[in-house]
Amino acid sequence: MPQEDEAGAEAAASAEQSVHDVILELLGSDAALSDAAKDVVLGALAEVAGGVGESAEDKQNQPTATFLASIEVCGFRGVGPAARLDLYPAPGLMVVSGRNGSGKSSFAEALELTLTGTSYRWFNKKESLWSEAWQNLHHPDPCEIQVGFTREAAGPFTVGVQWNDGATLEHCTTWTQTGGGKRVDGTGDLGWSRALELHRPLLSYEELGRLFDGGPSALYDALAKLLGLDALADTEKILTARHKAIKAADDTADAERRRVQKALSEHTDERAARAAKLLRKRPVPLDEVRALATGSGEAQSDVVPALRVLAELPTPTLDAVADATRHLRTAIKAAADTATAAIDLTSQRVELLRTALRFHDTAGDTDCPVCAQGRLDAAWVATAQDSITSSEDLLDEYRATAQQLKTARSGLTAMIQELSVVAEVPGVELPACPAYNAAVAAARTIPVGDDALSAHAETTLTEVIAAADTLRAQAADELDRRESAWAPVAAQLGGWVGLEEQARADDDELKAVAAAKKWVNEHAAAFRNRRLKPIAAQARHIWHQLRQESNVDLVEISLEGTATRRKVVLEGAVDGRPTKALSVMSQGELHALALALFLPRATSPKSPFRFVVLDDPIQAMDPSKIDGFVQVLSGIAKTHQVIVFSHDDRLASVIRDTGVDARLIEVVRETGSRVTVRDNVNPALRHVGDIFALLKDDRMPADIKGRAAPALFRMALEAAAKQAFYAKAALAGDALTECEDRWLSAKKTSSRLALAVHGNAATDLTPWLKPERKRALRICNAGAHGDAQPVSIHDARDLEKTVREVLALR
Repeated sequence: MPQEDEAGAEAAASAEQSVHDVILELLGSDAALSDAAKDVVLGALAEVAGGVGESAEDKQNQPTATFLASIEVCGFRGVGPAARLDLYPAPGLMVVSGRNGSGKSSFAEALELTLTGTSYRWFNKKESLWSEAWQNLHHPDPCEIQVGFTREAAGPFTVGVQWNDGATLEHCTTWTQTGGGKRVDGTGDLGWSRALELHRPLLSYEELGRLFDGGPSALYDALAKLLGLDALADTEKILTARHKAIKAADDTADAERRRVQKALSEHTDERAARAAKLLRKRPVPLDEVRALATGSGEAQSDVVPALRVLAELPTPTLDAVADATRHLRTAIKAAADTATAAIDLTSQRVELLRTALRFHDTAGDTDCPVCAQGRLDAAWVATAQDSITSSEDLLDEYRATAQQLKTARSGLTAMIQELSVVAEVPGVELPACPAYNAAVAAARTIPVGDDALSAHAETTLTEVIAAADTLRAQAADELDRRESAWAPVAAQLGGWVGLEEQARADDDELKAVAAAKKWVNEHAAAFRNRRLKPIAAQARHIWHQLRQESNVDLVEISLEGTATRRKVVLEGAVDGRPTKALSVMSQGELHALALALFLPRATSPKSPFRFVVLDDPIQAMDPSKIDGFVQVLSGIAKTHQVIVFSHDDRLASVIRDTGVDARLIEVVRETGSRVTVRDNVNPALRHVGDIFALLKDDRMPADIKGRAAPALFRMALEAAAKQAFYAKAALAGDALTECEDRWLSAKKTSSRLALAVHGNAATDLTPWLKPERKRALRICNAGAHGDAQPVSIHDARDLEKTVREVLALR
């Protein structure tokens, strides 16, 4: 591929945005969408991610780099007694080869089961055979898996799975252990569940083969999960459910309003007519409707208040009338008992006596000036005083009885005058109303004379009281009838007011949610293709490397449609002519395409996994595509730990032929399911092998051997030192970038060996340098200074021993 294509692919990879960032960018560029609707979209997205305000993928913007350190299997699948596959937890390529049935795929499946809880090979298999034949026949107990990991800024940890004897595949126990700490149940603390969906680091041949079996919709679903599109789908589901719930309140209020209107139309109460009129207004005045429903708004109704007034019509009681008339008659009699003339005479006589007393006071004892016969003396004065006192008492009594008469008369008159006629209640027939009004009119015709008044009151007020009792009873009956008929409607009306208030309170939210839901639906295509764009660019870049001699080019990848019409559109070209890519691809090309689609997400910078595991990916590939596949893997191995399980030797052969820096491992299965793992070709040991081959080549001049050997010695030692240093650093939790800086800063072979042995390039290496190690290092340095000396087989053996000892460092 041209350099500009590679640069474009790298730029596309670096431009990959998270789900949250893509949605934020789309929201920010839409000025027509309200802020409230935008907040709703972000709130739903946060809910999808567990309420943290960003997607689960965003939590891994700066993921902790995790590598595989080892896979140990016992009693599982093709592995009987415990077998361990040691891995260098650092970027690099490793190929694990073995014939079919050797047990190599058991390591891959054990890793997959540990990470995901299942195996794609068994998934959706109808035959129970696949889920039953999982324990090793020769060594079923103990049955367990232990996978070692390293993680930057943390110590190594192990994830294990174990089964009790006789347990089914599903009934296993999973645990996590950090360093030498206590085992913790499950793997939840690792926080990998979402990452395994978005950046699945495992791909098997079965998965490669099935990726296109389900058609465009199945491929769409697979890519949707890898791209995190389910976050958008889940967001839309949340918005749909929320909109439905809020709309349900509005719909419930509308439905109840229609039921209330129907009930009101069938009701004869004037309040029903008033309520029906209010319910036709837009918006409905809820306070007025509530007033009608609760009775606090009866001012809007003439009948009920009028009936309530009549039902509580005030009239004097019969006892009150009897008391008033009795008091009047008593007062009349008391006043009649004192003669007016006697009272008048007594009054004159008292005045005369008082005048005579005043005369006596002036003249003293003397004869009566009137009759001249009597004598106005002291005796007369005493008698006159007594007479005056007696007369005044009689006068006071008269005045008191007169006042009592007046009071009794006024009270009875007021009782009559307080009566008033009542108005007819519109639309209500009350037969007692006219009779009551007639009785009141008759009572208010007051006769002259106290005796006539008492008789009149006694008669007419009794009739008024009787008429009022009847009128009150009729009004109360009518009121009860109306209230009994109105109460259910009033309750229904009041209930609707509550529903309507709730619906109105949610109006703004409903509008915002509806707008948010519409926006998400309308922008789904833009979102998914924005997410797909950098992945598609990387996939095309990988495909161009894999295609080699294929005449099928991959032009564009896009996601289209929704629901049952969803599909992946792969636009291709054959010899420059446009076509649908899938229709013209062979099985091997389909596998290569599946890898091209899988690898970009598995190697995303946002993934916490710095390892990629492929199980038998080249079965259907022709040799030319294997060459391209090795190029792709070599590029990925610069930043990731790449482990490929392969049943044949073609991949290893290409690696050997092209000189790609890779570690080759062979898995061998012996009797009784004993599985052994051994280095087939280690990069450092391969350099050692090259030295032996060089020294054994009789046709090669000795001086050339002497000049070439030091460089190979140095390459072997540094390759071993690099593997050991990176492995130790990973186990210690050191950052990968820091390891790279330290390695590149150590320019000499001895310094790099010091890094591998002591972890510090400046540490004195002398104590570690045994004689054979010192001789191997001296040959490296001799070549560097141009004073190369002949190299023997013994020297090569010293190197081999030293390299193996360095590789064993952990």
